[in-house]
Amino acid sequence: MKFFLAIAAIIFVLSSCQNKTLQLLNTKWDCTKIENLDPVNSKKFASPEDSAAAANVEIALRELNWTFNKNLSYQCSIGDKIVTQGNYQLTEDEKTLICTPDSKNTVNRYTITSLTEDELILSNQVDNIRLIIHFKTH
Repeated sequence: MKFFLAIAAIIFVLSSCQNKTLQLLNTKWDCTKIENLDPVNSKKFASPEDSAAAANVEIALRELNWTFNKNLSYQCSIGDKIVTQGNYQLTEDEKTLICTPDSKNTVNRYTITSLTEDELILSNQVDNIRLIIHFKTH
């Protein structure tokens, strides 16, 4: 009997830790800043079209939000328009967020740099550039 109680206690402790991470993640997050994203901060554009495209990216980033649901689904939106959705999972150590869109054409892996009730910071390696994405709760 003591053996079963010990096993139940271990399972409870392990599931509580994972539930804490999922509980913190399960909300709507508004993007506040993306570090190392070019050409958004660049003042050197090859053409007026490049400048307009960069301005459109900046506008979109101000309205970017991600929502992570308890059923392990997510959606990425710009304002109220959903641009992608799918399922997510955490690695066993809960330091990596893996997002698989419904189209399944890519799998995006993000390192969780910080996760609190008010802040989420993810990083991702894209073409030898480390993007750092800052979020706050909605």
